[in-house]
Amino acid sequence: MFFGGYPITPASAILHHLARLKEFGVTTFQAEDEIAAICSAIGASYAGQLGVTSSSGPGIALKGEAMGLAIMVELPLVIVNSQRGGPSTGLPTKTEQSDLYQAIYGRNGDAPLPVIAASSPADAFECAIEACRIAVEYMTPVMLLTDGYIANAAEPWLVPDPAAFAPFPASFLTEKNGPDDTLLTYKRDDKGARPWIKPGTPGLMHRIGGIEKDSLTGNISYDPDNHQKMTDTRKAKIDGIANDVPDQGCCLGEPGAKLAVVGWGSTFGPIHRAVTQARAKGHDVAHVHFRHVWPMPSNTGEFLRSFDKVLVPEMNTGQFKTVLRDQFLIDAQSLTKTNGLPFYVNELEAAIEEALG
Repeated sequence: MFFGGYPITPASAILHHLARLKEFGVTTFQAEDEIAAICSAIGASYAGQLGVTSSSGPGIALKGEAMGLAIMVELPLVIVNSQRGGPSTGLPTKTEQSDLYQAIYGRNGDAPLPVIAASSPADAFECAIEACRIAVEYMTPVMLLTDGYIANAAEPWLVPDPAAFAPFPASFLTEKNGPDDTLLTYKRDDKGARPWIKPGTPGLMHRIGGIEKDSLTGNISYDPDNHQKMTDTRKAKIDGIANDVPDQGCCLGEPGAKLAVVGWGSTFGPIHRAVTQARAKGHDVAHVHFRHVWPMPSNTGEFLRSFDKVLVPEMNTGQFKTVLRDQFLIDAQSLTKTNGLPFYVNELEAAIEEALG
């Protein structure tokens, strides 16, 4: 694994920690700026390592063009975004969830990538593994969302058994894969992933870059039909991840409840406690929390439509609510907060009471 980073609050702790893991084959590099950091990670992925980079909102904005490059060349890359108050420099030491639009939509062109959100410091462990799995199996950059609340928090954590995690070994192409002894750099497997080719592999010399590729050979192509095909293919690859993740379910309660309180990221704790206390009072309410925020699990639309009402608390002006409305045409309602502080349980309890009338 190669980590290329640049210091920024509150993401710097990732670089600090990984720098102590050299004995596990982790290489860390503090670049001169955010663009160099992500480009070094892309270069490492091209060379056959797993490239990782991290930042917070302003730095993620600077990395945007290079994310598009990683999407175009279709290499595995993990991008960690430790969200903080914005815009611009904003509130560097305060928490927020206001980079969701940026994560899902924030690149030029049609540039889809999967987005995963950790709900707690302990959950970040499994989310990081899942981000790496998707990146390797689908040959794509993946964004992992945390925030200042998670980055600065701690909790008791039972060290898991490594054998409990399904392996996802990297597979590199070692011989030509086309007819008549040709190399097809963008020939795809059943998941839509192109082959991973280490530079220097005998007979597999190839070129990749940011200009559109022929759908099989990877050669530069300005053909209109080819660009349409590649745009559709890249989108279909990411959309297909929805069928490769667990169905969405309830953390508390059952489908069909009068109210679903839907969250993502670090709002998990206060939502869970508020729903627990509301259910103790006899209210028909459920807690639904998303790890895979793009694409969402394949059953999401049917699942959310089973509830009478959907309330979405989030530390922004209603971004996930908008995504849910757009994708599934459900009348989700927002509960928003952008003062740099996490939700309080009593705030959520009051919102639940009001939503239930």
